[in-house]
Amino acid sequence: MLFLKEMQKLPEAVQLIEKASMMYLENGTPDTAAMALERAGKLIENVDPEKAVQLYQQTANVFENEERLRQAVELLGKASRLLVRGRRFDEAALSIQKEKNIYKEIENYPTCYKVFFEYVWLDFTLDILHIGIKYLS
Repeated sequence: MLFLKEMQKLPEAVQLIEKASMMYLENGTPDTAAMALERAGKLIENVDPEKAVQLYQQTANVFENEERLRQAVELLGKASRLLVRGRRFDEAALSIQKEKNIYKEIENYPTCYKVFFEYVWLDFTLDILHIGIKYLS
């Protein structure tokens, strides 16, 4: 995989990492699967943010299934930030909402409030954007 990275064939490297991750899951090692998926997300984040979002969400799901909510919420946060950066606001709002719910579940209330305010800000921004579009059309 390092060979593919050096040759600037990141999509191929990510595909191999995803296959390896599936094999890890099938063989009962979800931690290794999650680490591989997260590494793939970091690898491709600057080249293909949409794929990175998908990988981070997959990783969060693996951690969530293993009841490792702190790790899951950390990766959801990465996905949310990439979604906002990519101006995919509706998806970002859903991701932030899920993030908030997990923080609430693990009783990390200060961070839960912070994420709640991010959600409110995003919702406000979406409203302004929709009003502007209606006004211009």
